[in-house]
Amino acid sequence: MDLEKNFIKDELANLKNINELDNNVTCIDGDLIICTANDSHVKEIAELWANLAGIQQMYAPERYNFLPEGKDWQAVVRRKMERTHNLLLVAHNKNDRDIPWHVCPEIKGFLYLQSITIPSSDLVLKGVIEDIYTKPQYRRQDVASALLNVGISWALKQKIKQIDLISLTRSNNLIQFYLRFLKESKQDINLDLVMV
Repeated sequence: MDLEKNFIKDELANLKNINELDNNVTCIDGDLIICTANDSHVKEIAELWANLAGIQQMYAPERYNFLPEGKDWQAVVRRKMERTHNLLLVAHNKNDRDIPWHVCPEIKGFLYLQSITIPSSDLVLKGVIEDIYTKPQYRRQDVASALLNVGISWALKQKIKQIDLISLTRSNNLIQFYLRFLKESKQDINLDLVMV
């Protein structure tokens, strides 16, 4: 019994306070740059998120109750970006030499990782990835894998040891992607596939 109490006490001592999380990420993976979303990404992420939300609502209307008409997806993205304890990543190519420095390259995909705290506490218990999206023309090019790897690396640096990967039951492509990823992942973190 004392051993169990000590184990729980040690585990709680290793959890990070949600206010101490640092969501500033930049990672280069081949020709891709994975980074924390900023204001220059808002419009394009909003379009992608609206596409994802349409799919989510179509397959699971009881869970995802979005009203596509009049939904201000840019405001949704900005609110998500303001939550500095969560992580909104985008993937895009490195700037081409022919593109002016002030022009943001096309976003290929995004990932949103939420930090979940212990109830009545600011200690981060786990992460949840429910929103991951790659533009159709960039699928099967390891964009989602790169986003997921960077998200997991970030979580580990924040002392998060558990991430739930949420997938719609009817989303066979996403389920197969997650199963492949879980099989091939070599990162020291607990990943659970949760189907809704």
